[in-house]
Amino acid sequence: MAKTLLIYGSLTGNTENISNKVQALCKAKGKEIEIKNAMDADPSDLSGPYQNFILASSTWEDGQPQADFNDFIQKVVTVKPNLVGKKIAILGCGDSNYAHFCGATDIIEKIFVNDLGGKKIIETLRIDGYPETENNQTLLKNWAEKLAELID
Repeated sequence: MAKTLLIYGSLTGNTENISNKVQALCKAKGKEIEIKNAMDADPSDLSGPYQNFILASSTWEDGQPQADFNDFIQKVVTVKPNLVGKKIAILGCGDSNYAHFCGATDIIEKIFVNDLGGKKIIETLRIDGYPETENNQTLLKNWAEKLAELID
């Protein structure tokens, strides 16, 4: 069984596609990652057998997580699972033309790291604009390869 769970929220498919690429890039480095859409995730997933979590959301409206991921967050803050000892990586898609570029990633970090005690193990990946651009693909590849070295 995979020791890493990636939970994503995606409206347009960009964050879902990025999540699948992270999974494939880490698999190429020998790391198995299970992926779950935030609408199918449950706070109990955070207390299960996983040691590593990758949390991915696009940013909408005034810097908020994608709706399904936001719903997941609301469930998590109600249950308040203890994430001490769990490794956390965060990524997001956004548009730097907006005031709160990738603001969802800041909210995710506050809740899952600051409030619940998870250990952030890598700098947050913020994808600006279209994920398919060469620059974003390079950022993604480098980030995922570094992440693969840091997870169990």
